[in-house]
Amino acid sequence: MATRRPSVQHRFEYLLLRGVGVAVRVLPRPVADRLATLLAVVAFDLLRIRRRVTLDNLAQAFPEEDRRWRRKTARAAYRSLALVGMESLRAFHGDPARLLERVDLDPASERLYRDLMAQGHGVVFVSGHYGNWELIAARTAAVGYPSAVIIQEQRNPLFDEALERIRRRLGFNSVGRGAAVRGVLRVLKDGGAAMILADQDAGPRDALFIPFFGRPAATYQGPALFAVRSGAPLVGGWIHREGDRYRAWYERLDEDVLDGLPADTDEETRVHRLTEAYVNWLERMIRIDPGQYLWLHRRWKSRPPGEAV
Repeated sequence: MATRRPSVQHRFEYLLLRGVGVAVRVLPRPVADRLATLLAVVAFDLLRIRRRVTLDNLAQAFPEEDRRWRRKTARAAYRSLALVGMESLRAFHGDPARLLERVDLDPASERLYRDLMAQGHGVVFVSGHYGNWELIAARTAAVGYPSAVIIQEQRNPLFDEALERIRRRLGFNSVGRGAAVRGVLRVLKDGGAAMILADQDAGPRDALFIPFFGRPAATYQGPALFAVRSGAPLVGGWIHREGDRYRAWYERLDEDVLDGLPADTDEETRVHRLTEAYVNWLERMIRIDPGQYLWLHRRWKSRPPGEAV
């Protein structure tokens, strides 16, 4: 990733983050979790940070639910995000292995992963901002194969550097979206795994508009395109918080979608079919517990040509 010069504000924000990190490190985890709950309440009820976006998203995704349910789910989503932040700070200052001990990877999923890696084409993982998404990448890397995750750079370059150190301590590397094509293809060529968080607005340019919770959403073609061009299988990787632990699992997404297609089917059709498959899978996974999903992002910001915002 390109090096950017931090501003005075960036440095102040980073010092504040480090101060919070030190406090989190000395607090027992149950106390830190209660602090995360308090921060979530402050962010949602007092500061109202992206509250309207969150509630609007939930109204679009779950029109059948009432206002009370949407507010309860929104609060849960803020708490989930605060817990992710606390856990990331603990990984930065503490022992990452202790954090990974709380992640239970389904044995059948690990066998699936090892079998696919043995084929030599690598694996393209797709996931979303649910539970602790950093930990699904870390748990995948812990299986023992070279792993990289495609990330969106932060506005504050010092945050980027801190997150990169956390990811390295958790056992995986990151590739910025600007260098994603070259970086992902290199990882797959070397027989590694590339994980892509592909659930956010992709912008109107070069995106596929795929129904997501019943409304067309600008969707990244990257996961499907990498799978089609490299021959790597497309696999969904998910992590679900269950009390003070996490359960992680993988599902192969490409077999039923591409099986039966004529051999001369063009790349565009294959990519579209695979993209629909992973978006449908993401929606199904989010419905397990909508309160663990990051609803603070304007997922339906970009609209198809000809449709009003």
